Amino acid sequence: MYKLIAFDMDGTLLTSQKIIAESSIKAIKKASSVGKNIVLSTGRALVELDEYMPILPDVEYGVLASGALVYDFKNKKILHQHKIPASVVDQIRAIVEEKKTMVVAMIDGKIYVQRSHYDHIQNYHMDYYKDLYTHAATFVEDICQILKDERENFEKINLYHFTDKDRLDTYEELRKENITIVKAEETGVEITDKGVEKGEGLEFLCDYLNIPISQAIAVGDADNDESMIKIAGLGVAMGNANENIKSLADVIVNDNDHGGCAQVIDEYLLVD
Repeated sequence: MYKLIAFDMDGTLLTSQKIIAESSIKAIKKASSVGKNIVLSTGRALVELDEYMPILPDVEYGVLASGALVYDFKNKKILHQHKIPASVVDQIRAIVEEKKTMVVAMIDGKIYVQRSHYDHIQNYHMDYYKDLYTHAATFVEDICQILKDERENFEKINLYHFTDKDRLDTYEELRKENITIVKAEETGVEITDKGVEKGEGLEFLCDYLNIPISQAIAVGDADNDESMIKIAGLGVAMGNANENIKSLADVIVNDNDHGGCAQVIDEYLLVD
């Protein structure tokens, strides 16, 4: 019945140790061998997947940067791309200057991080991503200068705050703008162009592959997965998903440390 499965990364395909379980790798390989399409659907930028792609040779497509970039891994080709309006980037820059907010800015699959933010990443409750940024980020001395110079070129901007109250203030200030903004992590918001979400990216990819969205499975755990879980033929929540995602999903499987992704493939994707 289902021809395609889209996995979120953090909290879903990745375990708590930020690795891909052997059971998931085997299940993906098995599904690919019978013609199923395996897709990564993540808030991460392209460069943030580099360490995982060598062990996922059967994954051909990605809905990246929360849908702002749809990518063909096999041919190293951008299939679809959205940019945040420059006027909103200017507003984001003003917030960053005022609140000393940590920025992870994405352009053409690369991420830019200010060195001083990285050096104090624990203040933003993001220290578990320090190793990732060590290997994946392009470090700059002044992120606001990048926001100014590249104001028309951003696919996605993530902002991380000192407190949840700071995050709420930013969220309320920006949510009226012509963008999509969702809360993420403990103190973060993720910003893309209006209407750009994982669900929109998945819908584009299904159209590109001539697969009805009703024949797609979407698997996730957090609020930025909501759009794809709602639009897919089968929406799946991991056992570790938040209550909102669980309430929206058609089914709930084991958590990301106990074979949930392999379970979805075995019980739903590989069943005719």
